[in-house]
Amino acid sequence: MRRRGVVISLLLTIVALFSASPPALACACCTHEGQRNVATVALDSGKQQEIESLRFAGKATLFTGEADAADIAGIATPSASYELTAKWLDDRLVLSFRDKLGHSGDLSMARPKTVSVFEVDPRDRPDRGQGPTLYKEWKLSAPAGGSGVFRPGIAPRQLLTLILQGGGNSCTGANDFSHWTLVMQGPKANYTLFGDLVTTK
Repeated sequence: MRRRGVVISLLLTIVALFSASPPALACACCTHEGQRNVATVALDSGKQQEIESLRFAGKATLFTGEADAADIAGIATPSASYELTAKWLDDRLVLSFRDKLGHSGDLSMARPKTVSVFEVDPRDRPDRGQGPTLYKEWKLSAPAGGSGVFRPGIAPRQLLTLILQGGGNSCTGANDFSHWTLVMQGPKANYTLFGDLVTTK
């Protein structure tokens, strides 16, 4: 009888442990009010896989602010919008642009060894039980490569930065990112292109 009681007690303990597992696992991704993570870390195989699985929507926009597209330096025939395709060729990201008149060109960058991570509670999003939704950015920067209409802006010390933007919990994956921004910076050209990412959320 005593042995039977021990067995029942053991079974109840096992059941309790398994019942507690889902919340414990879920909380590995929980966020907290005021949470902030700003760092530059190695672009490891996990992050690399998430980035390479991203799909770019087929449109890109040139940021002009109060100026006209024609005023943007570093692009032979600047256009307010482009059709876009993006792909990884070996260790290089190649973004191909074409405007409505058929003018085209590529911007490219080698895969860097590091990624800049910015994840912060913006303090304006509701807590739905597992913490607030974080605003997120991953930034990849490398020397700029270019051809076609972008060739006039390619020179030494030109830097291309791809910024992936989105939001989510403390576990980051490709589906957290919904938008992208591409920033060209340097002595010869400074301009910004932006667009959407295709998500499966």
